Amino acid sequence: MSFHQKIYYNNKPFILAGPQADLSRYQAYKKLEGATAGHFKEALSLLEDSACSGVLLVDADRAQLEKELLWNFYPVYSGGGVVVNENGAILMILRRGKWDLPKGKLDEGEDIEQCALREVREETGLEQVTLGERIGNTMHIYSMNNQLMLKYTEWYLMRASVKSSLLPQEEEKIEEVRWVRPADIPVLLRNSYETITDVLKEANIL
Repeated sequence: MSFHQKIYYNNKPFILAGPQADLSRYQAYKKLEGATAGHFKEALSLLEDSACSGVLLVDADRAQLEKELLWNFYPVYSGGGVVVNENGAILMILRRGKWDLPKGKLDEGEDIEQCALREVREETGLEQVTLGERIGNTMHIYSMNNQLMLKYTEWYLMRASVKSSLLPQEEEKIEEVRWVRPADIPVLLRNSYETITDVLKEANIL
């Protein structure tokens, strides 16, 4: 059975896949074969090179790929939302100079849906938000305190009114919260992250 998992590091794709997956779209990526700690380390090094557009790591043993993934990175879980208003506009935030979607880490004692709603409310100032269907998940690797973290984010469609007050969460370095028409989103995505493009495509916004 084929499998395929996309992870981002340095805003570039790191693809884990089985040999039976359709890999034709990744011909320009550096290919590594075998789920080893050395190959995971090499993959990150390659993704830091401006000449590398992506890395493909192939192994027939899915369990081995997942084992090495968990062995090499510390998991962090978070939830976020694609918030749509009655006019079809999407709520986007400007965080640390990049356009993003509201999301944040799971707190102890809450489930991922509660986390997603709480983070959307805290980061945008929205008080009335309705949880909709699950969109999917994204994964990305980043470094914190000299440790490599693997962040899993579950995304949900949400509803809120354009009449609601918006307030950027300053402590999270959010500079602006804005309703954006779908036709205007591609311009903002030029200064964003590939994961956000993936989420909006999965939500059928793009």
